[in-house]
Amino acid sequence: MAATAWDAIIVGAGPAGSALACRLRPWRRVLLLERTALPAAGAVSFAQRLAAAEAAALPAAAAVPGAPAAAPVAHAVPGTAAAPRIGESLPGAARVLLQRCGAFERFLAAGHAERGATVAQWDGETPVWFDQLRDPNGAGWHLDRVRFDADLRASAAEAGAVLVDDCGPLRVRRDGGRWLVADEASGEIHQAPVLADATGRTAAIARQLGLKRRVEDALICLHVHLAALPGDEDHCTRVCADSNGWWYSVRVPGSRRVLAFHLDAADPELRRLKSLPALLAKARRHGLLAEVLPAAADASVHARPAGSAVLDDAGLAAAAGFFAIGDAGLSFDPIASQGLFHALASAESAANAIEHGAEGAIAARAAFLAEMDAVHAHYRRRFHDTYAAPLRFGQSPFWARRRRPPAAADHAG
Repeated sequence: MAATAWDAIIVGAGPAGSALACRLRPWRRVLLLERTALPAAGAVSFAQRLAAAEAAALPAAAAVPGAPAAAPVAHAVPGTAAAPRIGESLPGAARVLLQRCGAFERFLAAGHAERGATVAQWDGETPVWFDQLRDPNGAGWHLDRVRFDADLRASAAEAGAVLVDDCGPLRVRRDGGRWLVADEASGEIHQAPVLADATGRTAAIARQLGLKRRVEDALICLHVHLAALPGDEDHCTRVCADSNGWWYSVRVPGSRRVLAFHLDAADPELRRLKSLPALLAKARRHGLLAEVLPAAADASVHARPAGSAVLDDAGLAAAAGFFAIGDAGLSFDPIASQGLFHALASAESAANAIEHGAEGAIAARAAFLAEMDAVHAHYRRRFHDTYAAPLRFGQSPFWARRRRPPAAADHAG
């Protein structure tokens, strides 16, 4: 089967992948692949979308010099994920990134709530308040995460990127200076000089290419979406240190409140806390949490890896035309509250590198990798400073482990 030619192939239609598709599409033919079936989109085949979108091909004036003729593009209907998503806030600085994606007006119309202050019991039992009143970018937002992801996909589709969901297993290889991506279920083959991994913490494409992913912290997040208590209009983020981990809770749009606890993957209490009654009972020992949480509820507790991880520099440098963005390239501990912002910011940085085209591609990509290294170094410094603060738990294994120098906690994953 002949390969369909693109200027960029992005695997993963979460925030990072959708943002990159938005940024590239005005001047590039972009394919956005998503393994998950998206409601209202999964029933439409790739061929049907291409056939229905011949009129949406790039105008001749926008063609990339030296590239093959543009393939037609299709608008896919974005859907929503069935499983609850976690990662519910964006700082005000994200405004510029969303504007560059052409997604800010849709974002404003979605009704995301303005972010309130953070109140923390971290260094001691006395709550300490932090707010964003002095931030020139504004307070930021608490998100309806499902709506946020769907709206970014919609923006990518409206810009003209082809979104193909419910893909089969993908096989990737480098061939003659281009990336070949084969969908094993459909038999379709795609090729492009640029390939982006936006598959999140799985880093599925990077791993397939043999790139090493260094897991720096074996943290697990237990989280649950609860119905907010009657009269709960509190928009603060509540953070509490505990002897074997730390909590946060925040009210999000849709009359829901998120509760999350972060602990070691090897903690013997982990299994017990997957039961909601046990999780709520432990959380409600903290007065800061008890006043916004029910004594009992009917909801599912979800567990996911939440520790920081980074791809190996040497392998990345050798993979010409390959970009790992968002959590696929660098994932943060949730205490940094930077995951979604990094998804948008790394997509912006990758787009800037890709827009340099063939003439400056090598230098631009090297600059992108250097920028990601700098972000990682800054994050690691802040990570250890933050975890060093609760002196009252200094002898606890959870906290003591995170006070070690970075090299002592790192391992390949």
